[in-house]
Amino acid sequence: MKLRVVAIILLLSLLLFFGFKKVSANKNKEQSTNIEQLNILKYIPENNKLLFISNFDSFHIDNNNEKDKNSTNQDDFVLIKDSILDYLGIDLGNNKLGDIYNNELIISFFENNKKLKDDILIIFKIKPEKTIDDLLNLPNKIDQIDEIISINRENKINFLNYIYRTDDNYIIASSDKKLIKNSINSSNDFKEKNFQYEGELVGLNNEKNILFTKKFGKSIFFNKEIFTENNGNNIATTFDFKNKQLILKSYLLNNKKNIDILNYDKLLNKENSNEDNHENLIFCDTKNFDKHLNPFVNDFQLSFFEEFNQNNNQNILILNSNKDWLITFEKNNKDQFDLSSLKKLKDFNKYTLKQNEDIYSIYSKDILGEKDDVIKQLSFEKIYSIESGGLQIISNHLIDGKEFEKISKKFFNLKSKKDKSGFLYSKVDIKENNSNEIEYFSNLQDLNFLIRNILKISNEESLEIISQSIPEKNPIIYRETILNIL
Repeated sequence: MKLRVVAIILLLSLLLFFGFKKVSANKNKEQSTNIEQLNILKYIPENNKLLFISNFDSFHIDNNNEKDKNSTNQDDFVLIKDSILDYLGIDLGNNKLGDIYNNELIISFFENNKKLKDDILIIFKIKPEKTIDDLLNLPNKIDQIDEIISINRENKINFLNYIYRTDDNYIIASSDKKLIKNSINSSNDFKEKNFQYEGELVGLNNEKNILFTKKFGKSIFFNKEIFTENNGNNIATTFDFKNKQLILKSYLLNNKKNIDILNYDKLLNKENSNEDNHENLIFCDTKNFDKHLNPFVNDFQLSFFEEFNQNNNQNILILNSNKDWLITFEKNNKDQFDLSSLKKLKDFNKYTLKQNEDIYSIYSKDILGEKDDVIKQLSFEKIYSIESGGLQIISNHLIDGKEFEKISKKFFNLKSKKDKSGFLYSKVDIKENNSNEIEYFSNLQDLNFLIRNILKISNEESLEIISQSIPEKNPIIYRETILNIL
């Protein structure tokens, strides 16, 4: 799946979040339809590679910017909305999106072997009094129902080439005329077959925006060794916007293997966020330390993993912040790891102090060097070790008793996720609040320039967990990404 496909989905989601005026909920007390009961589902053809479903409406916008709104911000959001619609080939003219859209939306992508890019199919419900003319704003008026109409705009980007209006007020638009025909046929046969993601929707009824894909966009644990292709796996990602943050939660689901959203209840109920201001938290066993984790650890930690006894398959906890870092693991009395033998500590001086049952060690190295006929003292980073209560912590700073107790509690809490029947549990929690490179937007070419001077988007935090217990035959993966939208 191309990242720019996901980017379009995200941008359209933002369009929905910002595209409506705030309306008082007191004007409409009706409850929204559960997403699995939407009538629009009947128009989805099978074998799509990506599917976005939404019943988002203007009554669920969490508008926290009411006090600091200004005309510049409003104009910027209008520019984003109009730019995205122009990219698709839609021209609202003097119409407002909120006056046309009627709270049901489908966006899906299909492989096209004859083209280099995928084909898109967009379906959405409009209000009964609205027509195709209100969407296209073409010189020649169009008011046909049940007829596929070609969209032609000279010298303009035109992602959508055909459009169709059903007799029950749904607009079907696509880059390929054949997809519209397939959508119409799907609606005619809907009662005779099940919806493609019917099983995966279990437990997601109250969600407003759901994205179904076959793979995680960029995953640490989702790899071909564990998850083979064409095995029925689907990734469901939900979207929510709160306090100027877009929150994406992704779940690996497999209806054939009875992996649904309920499998994640126990896992997520016990999870805590990455507190204590650590930027990186990594918990995994040494055999599952993957090359994808390399960007999140420093040179010393990489050397440690290379020389640590892999046969022990011990659990490792890594906590990194701007300046401080540490590695925590259980001591193995049968095959004790000797930190002094680490190549990174060659020629370091070691001093050890024992306090009760705790053993503190410091590794230091100071040498003299010559540069430009000047003798200088060269000091290397000091490495500290503390052994206590069956744990050993290696760090670049001296850890006191209170900090050790906190780290020990965190380590054994994470280890407890592997209960007696559990044999796989790894967690990576990365805070990236200083990063302006957005994974889902990084490869966007045609649309990226439209938002770079209007919205500032940055990664706040990324969490990924993989877990498996006996008698489960397959692991589950949960991923959460928080993006700041400023």
